Amino acid sequence: MQTLNAQKTPENPWRVPAPVLSSGKYGSVIVDRGLLKKAVAGSNGHYLFADNAVGVQSLAIVGTAVQVIEFLLNHQTRGVESTIKSLPHLYMGISPYTPKARFSGVFPANELLSSVADFLGKLIPAPDWSTLIGAPDQLATLQKAFDGLTSAEKAKGTLLYVKLSYMQEEKMILIGRGKATFKDILHAFQKSYKK
Repeated sequence: MQTLNAQKTPENPWRVPAPVLSSGKYGSVIVDRGLLKKAVAGSNGHYLFADNAVGVQSLAIVGTAVQVIEFLLNHQTRGVESTIKSLPHLYMGISPYTPKARFSGVFPANELLSSVADFLGKLIPAPDWSTLIGAPDQLATLQKAFDGLTSAEKAKGTLLYVKLSYMQEEKMILIGRGKATFKDILHAFQKSYKK
């Protein structure tokens, strides 16, 4: 999988291709996990999960904690939608972005969200970050704090991999049924943080 650079603002979200097994030399089996591809929104502005080749692929938002939260804040009215009638539930998982490990599928959301608030508190002199991240009515204050950051400040910290899918994996949390806006997804971050 390609390495994404936090120094420039990531072009989120991405489509995550399904691994493909193929036969190699001497009877070996090769797992090709493919490359992340820039996702394209549907006509309603939402990124669709559908019964087609692209629509069955999960979505990923990659960036530092600040970049991920800023993306969600800046695109609050857009989101994800499942048009697969038998799979209407939408899930989110958060893990460190480790391209060499090719994403294990374990998403320890609560621990990472706690470290996000700690990181933000060290980076930016602002009100209590745990209050801002944990309070849905504080989104305007959070946006204002992010607007004052430079690109270099936004790029500091560990890269995160936020996976959005209609299929639940271990430690993924439910974020909606049928449709979820990025504002809903940001609130799911906040609820996970409060636990």
